[in-house]
Amino acid sequence: MATRTVHAHADEPREQTVLTLRKVAAERGWSLAEGESGIDVLVFKKGLSWTTWGTKMTVVLEEEGSATKTKLTFISHYVYAITDWGRGRREVARWLAASGANEDH
Repeated sequence: MATRTVHAHADEPREQTVLTLRKVAAERGWSLAEGESGIDVLVFKKGLSWTTWGTKMTVVLEEEGSATKTKLTFISHYVYAITDWGRGRREVARWLAASGANEDH
C-alpha cells in the first residue's frame, strides 16, 4: 500500500472544518467510512478506478492553539500500489484547494 502524509491547517474551528471536509468529499465522489471514523479522525474511501484498486484518505484533526484554527494531517492510501507516483500529493492538493486549507511547510 502506497501512503503519502501531508500536514496542513484550516483557519476555522474544528467543527466547521469537519463540515467543510465532508462537503468536499461528497462533491469529489468520496464516501465517509463511518465505522473507521471518529471524533478527531475522518476516513474517506473511493472505489476502484483504472489506476488503483481503491483509495482511502484519512484526515486527523486537532485544535491548533486557539479554537479558531484546526491542524490537519492528510494521509492518502492507495491499495495494491508500490508507489503512488505522486497521486497522493496531487489528491491532497485538490482537497486543500477545495476546502481552503493551507499546507504547512
